[in-house]
Amino acid sequence: MKAFETLGRFTTPDGRELTCHRRDGDYFVYLDGDELMSSRAPGSERALAELACGALGDRPRVLIGGLGLGFTLRAALDVLPARAEVVVAEVFACVIEWNHTYLPHLHGDALTDRRTRIVHADVRDLVRQGGPWDAILLDVDNGPAAWCLAANRRLYERPGLLEIRAGLAPAGVVAFWSAHSEVRFLETLRTCGFEARAHAVRARPGRGARHTIFVAHAAAPR
Repeated sequence: MKAFETLGRFTTPDGRELTCHRRDGDYFVYLDGDELMSSRAPGSERALAELACGALGDRPRVLIGGLGLGFTLRAALDVLPARAEVVVAEVFACVIEWNHTYLPHLHGDALTDRRTRIVHADVRDLVRQGGPWDAILLDVDNGPAAWCLAANRRLYERPGLLEIRAGLAPAGVVAFWSAHSEVRFLETLRTCGFEARAHAVRARPGRGARHTIFVAHAAAPR
């Protein structure tokens, strides 16, 4: 097996090291030496989009938090109609650069699709200012209790969830990617006015680790 080739390094505002690597045709992103994502196991990143975007209208506005390796964006474009608008908020400029430089073959023309707009921004700002959104897809952390940036904690707590609910269209949906089940997060979503469900999905078709996609619809006011 070939050794890892390091393609890029970046130090986050929290002082953590984000790195991109290639080995035997596969691509990996690590955070402080721990694997954050890999081109070998894109199943749950695709499921994030498929579960949230499969039943939207004919002109939906979709916000994706986290570009990653581009698999969620690719899957969203594959199920969305021609008049959709997809905005991808990526807080790390290096991730955008890596996708343009090293990873286009992983997601085809997703970055240049006329429906796509890539923004170097914190997704929380677009949640608050860019809506209303028909769907918000969040893959910015390893889960509700495992954040890539400490500031992301707010996304999973009541104040941030209420902001997300306010940023959604009346029949909007938000979906969260998580490496773990985090069952208590379902209750938090429900107390913030969502009808929520957890879906266990495979990292690879029929095998591999099980990840969790939380899908939450804005509940009708009582």
